[in-house]
Amino acid sequence: MADRMNWKLIRIIDTWIGIPLLLVFSWARRLRSLDSIPPPGSVKRLLLIKFWGIGNIFMLLPSIQGLRTAYPDATIDFLTLDSNRDAQTATGAVDNIVTITTRTVLQFISSWRRAVRLLKSNDYDIIIDFEQFAHFSALISNQIGARANIGFSTKGQYRSRLFTHTVPYDNTIHVTRSFFSLAVAAGAAPLAVLPGVNIACLEALRKQGRDLLAGLGVEPAEVCVVMHIGTSDNFRERRWLPERYAALADLLIAEYRARVVFTGLAEESFLIRETIGHLHARTSAVDLSGQLQFTDYFAIITVADLVISADTAAVHLASAVDTPVVGLYGPNTPLLYGPWGSRGLAICKGFDCSPCITNFNAKLNTCRHPAGKGACMHAIETVEVLSAIRKHYLNSEAPCRLDRLVER
Repeated sequence: MADRMNWKLIRIIDTWIGIPLLLVFSWARRLRSLDSIPPPGSVKRLLLIKFWGIGNIFMLLPSIQGLRTAYPDATIDFLTLDSNRDAQTATGAVDNIVTITTRTVLQFISSWRRAVRLLKSNDYDIIIDFEQFAHFSALISNQIGARANIGFSTKGQYRSRLFTHTVPYDNTIHVTRSFFSLAVAAGAAPLAVLPGVNIACLEALRKQGRDLLAGLGVEPAEVCVVMHIGTSDNFRERRWLPERYAALADLLIAEYRARVVFTGLAEESFLIRETIGHLHARTSAVDLSGQLQFTDYFAIITVADLVISADTAAVHLASAVDTPVVGLYGPNTPLLYGPWGSRGLAICKGFDCSPCITNFNAKLNTCRHPAGKGACMHAIETVEVLSAIRKHYLNSEAPCRLDRLVER
């Protein structure tokens, strides 16, 4: 078996096995009375659950901050996948992290049972399941048990049957706001503006980022643009073309004397090599694909002048620390998953068939555009992105003016 189960396979199994299991468990649950949300003074321990996506880990930070304010003396634990541990550790937002592995089917089942056994002994007051469509997270939260068990009621997913309290999933608001609605249901104060993100070791991360760049020959006075090329093998349709990244990098290097740092997973190094192969100004580029631990990667994003990425975690890491970021969208929608910091910009062609992957179809839908897979991303032209960057960040009337680039 491969080193890690395929994400698409996991979602198929979650749908075809998860729904019948939910129906069985929910029939038994109807025999139990529903509990009320415990009063604030009695809440000693909360468990938060989110499995899919490092970007989601960071979009949860305003919700965790809201819960910290509501329950300042409570312990907050977090259940996630082992691939997310480094990301959650880097945020410093929770007290304890428990993980489940998807490396193989047997390890998945074994780690599931071990996690449930461990967490069940903690006697949680509140469990919040932040998954929008996954069925196994609802099953796990039900197995662990709490005085109040809160999650989304998502159309067609049946998962709400295992929660004591549900919030209708709203597909018209940003995911950070959706997550916060669950925090409010758990006792956090409703807020018109979400709480600011507090990364505990931000200054240390920034020093680490500056040191890393200096070691690569990127001087503090130089403009650093991070381009994250890949979107993982399971989301190929979200990728922008390597030659477009290269053309944009050449323009930024020529006009603003930028240094461009290319990042991506080790298995996506071929994309970065292809991109650099198209570059004219190769001496101004750095290839870091597959070479960074998560903390190093995050550290570089905290000190970058600009991050440019397709719809992937890089957008949300940058948003969390308010690094200027340009997100490129097609199969997914920036309405839900766009940059959410004060200095973010989303570019999307808005095809009639977009978005084609949603939380209602478990993100299993496939591209049906007559021009073929990725047509919506291929439609985004380099000059369009550069024009948007100038308008948003560089012109005299730019809403998020980047002085370091303008002054070049």
